[in-house]
Amino acid sequence: MDREIRKSGLNLVLAGVIGLLFFWLTDPVYGIGHKTFDNPVDAMNEAWIGTLAGVTVSAGILLLGIWIMTRRPT
Repeated sequence: MDREIRKSGLNLVLAGVIGLLFFWLTDPVYGIGHKTFDNPVDAMNEAWIGTLAGVTVSAGILLLGIWIMTRRPT
């Protein structure tokens, strides 16, 4: 049972890291395609709330996974 819980925590950590990378790389300001927009100011203004929400949720999932992996079995 303990091994399955740690595996679940590891899966959550992996999902959190992938989510953080996705939202960071697709951000119009800091991401890989930030120079391809016609008007980067408009792109930044339209995407900041989605990037913020995605990074926040992904970080929460990452922290939850770390917490699950490090807690002692009952």
